[in-house]
Amino acid sequence: MQRAQAWARRKDRHPVEIDAIVQRIDGRKEPVKLSNFSDEGCRIEASGDFHIGERLQIAIPRMGHIKAQVRWAMPGSAGARFLAESDF
Repeated sequence: MQRAQAWARRKDRHPVEIDAIVQRIDGRKEPVKLSNFSDEGCRIEASGDFHIGERLQIAIPRMGHIKAQVRWAMPGSAGARFLAESDF
């Protein structure tokens, strides 16, 4: 069952490259690239590192701001799940 759910999430991803700005909870901002975009989240690539559980605000040109939480992290990249405003 978990594999079927994971596959469903993967096939809904869009292979894009979007320049954006991430703002961390302490106010620091950094430019990032977003890829593997879906309704539920995206991959973030940056020069800095992220921490699992970290909450972010992502500013996307022409789309506005999206709140997200880091679900997985590796050096220079992370997977983020989008949050509802009430979850932040």
